[in-house]
Amino acid sequence: MNEERNSVIGQELQNARLDKGLSLDDIQQSTKIQKRYLAAIENGQFDQLPGAFYERAFVRQYASAVGLDVTEFMQNHDIQTQTVEPDLNGARVDSDNVTRAGMHQVEESTAEKTRQMLPKILIGVAVVAIIGIIWALVASFAGSAKQENTTSSVSVTTSKVSSSASSDAEKSSTDASKESAAKSSSASSEKKDKDAVDLGAGQATGNTVNYGTVKAPANKELTLNLKTTGASWIQVSDASGAVLWNGTLQANGNQDVKIPATVPGVRVSIGNAAATAVSLDGKSVDLMANNATVWNLAMTFAR
Repeated sequence: MNEERNSVIGQELQNARLDKGLSLDDIQQSTKIQKRYLAAIENGQFDQLPGAFYERAFVRQYASAVGLDVTEFMQNHDIQTQTVEPDLNGARVDSDNVTRAGMHQVEESTAEKTRQMLPKILIGVAVVAIIGIIWALVASFAGSAKQENTTSSVSVTTSKVSSSASSDAEKSSTDASKESAAKSSSASSEKKDKDAVDLGAGQATGNTVNYGTVKAPANKELTLNLKTTGASWIQVSDASGAVLWNGTLQANGNQDVKIPATVPGVRVSIGNAAATAVSLDGKSVDLMANNATVWNLAMTFAR
């Protein structure tokens, strides 16, 4: 973009903001774009932005935030709107949920990597211990059942019971087994329904789609799955703003994010929504992004 056109674009956006009675802090809150980038846009200083992709994306979001017709505004200023796959390797979203792109990421130390791996190691040890306990209980139960069957066989052999009484006992045992199996199947089906996730209806507003009542099983850890067909920077935070996971997934990327049972909701910030698919415990989540690039997903859990 040339300097004269940049100045015109910045002035029109600033006038629209002032007409709405909004401050730069208000625009930052709604778009999650750092305020110094918003000020650079208003001053026509597009060389202060991270790159050409962000010039188009940030201008588009700013125009939307101040109530302008985004398509008409972009066309009037001959701003290309086609999807461009960004290089988001240096992008990140800080704890204030504001996008900061093109910044150097400090390489994690060995101690930090070890600290992050420790919970996974402990979980693995716990799983192995649980499997061992279950195996021991099954072996013990099998031994007791075998002993009971042997005792029963000896008792039947030495007793003098009529063939009619034996037939009636077998029939009664078979009926009881069928009834027990039916009850077990019904209980299993009820438990499965209770453990299933129900996303409910989502509603898209601005640059965010919100699922306000996601039915989730109580006291159960959920799994948020992220898949990409192109490079996409993604951050997952809980309702308090604590980061559960962030990073850049390349093409054909696949990432599972564990959501503790105590977390009441999550927010997912996505740098390339068109190339990103999200699912919760196997249920596909409709992002409703309408070809937007920078997009947010908010979910509140009802347990």
